[in-house]
Amino acid sequence: MKTVPTLLTTSTEEFIEQIELFQKYFDRIQIDIADGNLVPNVTTQISEIYDLLLHKEIHIKEETVFDFHLMVQNFSPELEQIVKIQELNVRVNIVLINAEHKINIGYLNNTYTFSIGLDIFPNTHIDNIARHYDLDLIPAVQIMTVNPGFQGSPFLPQMLQKIQQLRAQNYKGEILIDGGVNNMTIPTINSQQYPPDIICIGSYLTKSEEDLESRVNLLKKLE
Repeated sequence: MKTVPTLLTTSTEEFIEQIELFQKYFDRIQIDIADGNLVPNVTTQISEIYDLLLHKEIHIKEETVFDFHLMVQNFSPELEQIVKIQELNVRVNIVLINAEHKINIGYLNNTYTFSIGLDIFPNTHIDNIARHYDLDLIPAVQIMTVNPGFQGSPFLPQMLQKIQQLRAQNYKGEILIDGGVNNMTIPTINSQQYPPDIICIGSYLTKSEEDLESRVNLLKKLE
């Protein structure tokens, strides 16, 4: 399993601090974007990140690549903002859109140079995903293992069953889990017959304070 830190920030100052910090340890970072509609939280917006980049208030290493997790009701403007960020020579790997939007994923993946994947909330069933989507067209699926919106929400171990359900549907793409992943829940994740490819980790890293390096080293041993 590969570890990807997840940044859920509510101010540009917090975003600057975390983006500088986590580039020291990771070359892939996920950025959570919430609009207060799809989930009950409002984060640093992509337009704000663009302005920070444009005015060189943050430095992005050449090897750093970003995922964007769009917890928003209207994702189309956000995709265009991500295109603008790409134009500043920032590498974008994948953008995750909530599966309940019933998006035309084939069209979107043909339209943008970054990949479009699905984000699955706890109340979304894999059978419904398989009925609506051609799984062969989806490069990545992220399973939320908490009720999304805020870092530090309790881990929902039953959501791990969705990994097996996806593989039973012959899904061959990348599977990520996001939410509540820490030293206490990783043994449960590791014990699954079908572990995820990527574990996205938020508060276990962002709130670690003085022992961040030891936590990073622990996670690296899992890869």
